[in-house]
Amino acid sequence: MAADDLGPDRRRRAQGRKADGLHGALTRLDPTLARWADDHIFGDVWSEDALRFEDRVLVAIAMLAATGRRNQLRNYLHGALQDGRTPEELREVVRMTTVYAGFPAAIEAGLELDAVLRSAGGES
Repeated sequence: MAADDLGPDRRRRAQGRKADGLHGALTRLDPTLARWADDHIFGDVWSEDALRFEDRVLVAIAMLAATGRRNQLRNYLHGALQDGRTPEELREVVRMTTVYAGFPAAIEAGLELDAVLRSAGGES
């Protein structure tokens, strides 16, 4: 699997309007990590054909919710909303976290989703 040139575009789509600011912050923290994000994560991993982009976003949201990565979860929730996912779809992903990662993870993810929906002007 070789990186393509679409990594930055995929990252922007997955993370929404704040993606460039987030990438800039990551670049200031560690330029190598920022390059890896574009080249490997979004250039290699996200370029595979077995899953659609929209499905990969839901997988990322579920994994971030399950592992309690609230800052990154917030970015992907915003990106998913901006890409056309509905609050109901996102709430269902968070709800399923209860079964596989437990109530605490689902509650934390639900709180994050509510905050994202409020800031986006959507339902809470």
